[in-house]
Amino acid sequence: MGWRTIYIEDSHKVSLYLNNLKIESGDETYVIPISDIDTVIFNNYKLYVTVQLLCKLTQNNICVIVCEKNGLPELTVSPITGNFSAFKQQELQLNLNNDDKKLLWQLIIRGKIINQAKVLDAFSLNMQTIELLLDYENEVDLDDITNREGLAAKVYFRALFGDLFTRDRGNCDPQNIALNYGYSVIRAMMCRSIIAKGLIPTIGIKHRNIYNHFNLADDFIEPFRPIVDFWVYKNIYKQTALFNREKRLSLLEALVNKIYFNKKRYSIPQAINLFVDGIIHYMETNDERYIIMPEPEILYENE
Repeated sequence: MGWRTIYIEDSHKVSLYLNNLKIESGDETYVIPISDIDTVIFNNYKLYVTVQLLCKLTQNNICVIVCEKNGLPELTVSPITGNFSAFKQQELQLNLNNDDKKLLWQLIIRGKIINQAKVLDAFSLNMQTIELLLDYENEVDLDDITNREGLAAKVYFRALFGDLFTRDRGNCDPQNIALNYGYSVIRAMMCRSIIAKGLIPTIGIKHRNIYNHFNLADDFIEPFRPIVDFWVYKNIYKQTALFNREKRLSLLEALVNKIYFNKKRYSIPQAINLFVDGIIHYMETNDERYIIMPEPEILYENE
């Protein structure tokens, strides 16, 4: 797996040259080895990209994200086939019974809520809300039928971004725009991992939208969302900053940094892969100990 995130904005042509990504911008040309790349983000709707390059990127399991005119991620490019054991993984997924699905969703939501509490605790915010979140985490039942996830989100975002904040994908304040951007990048990484592991991305555990090609990614992403929340509070809300190009690049850099996963430091893409592996082992064994949650704090190289 590569480690570099390539953000292409001003160039006019991107193509494949030998086993490299070739970027042409005016009279300047840059060449980057495919093996070095983890994620490519195209943020220029007039950009010319060759089909040969797209095929090579997906063959190497590189996360490819295409942005709309507003700069927000709009689509991902994914291979049709996963790994060599795709049939085995898909059989496990399709044969997972309802009780095991309900337990899996309970564990995912508990992991999300506990990570929300850890974000608040990291910034010493509202101890009363932290205690309430811990109560909600303990109260999450099978399939979260009492919607502790929704109750937790309501108090969590107000404690994090203020009483007047409303979490809404359509809102244009810097916090919501940054959250949307970060969640979209993490979601694309999750989609990449799910397909690479041979799972069926359209068939979710809880999400069952017939128009959603990535229901399973929207299930698995939940414990990873607080990682983005952590960055947005520290770099946008706390600094009262706009989510401009500089901040966009800073967030992209952060999302290939490391977090703690199973008490070890892994890059976020690596942690996503290990998380999906754990869920596959759970499907094989019904042993919930395989499901390990990420830590929400982003670690930088000098930490």
